[in-house]
Amino acid sequence: MLDAFKEFLDAMFWEGYADQFEDDNPTAFYSQYKEFRVNHGGLPL
Repeated sequence: MLDAFKEFLDAMFWEGYADQFEDDNPTAFYSQYKEFRVNHGGLPL
């Protein structure tokens, strides 16, 4: 699911954005990843 989230971010912005975002601000990255999982994955946290 993490790969799908990174692909989603890269498609919205630019290739490599997700990795840069994760490195620069991991707290915000994983907060948004959690929201992505809830809204798009339906997986329990």
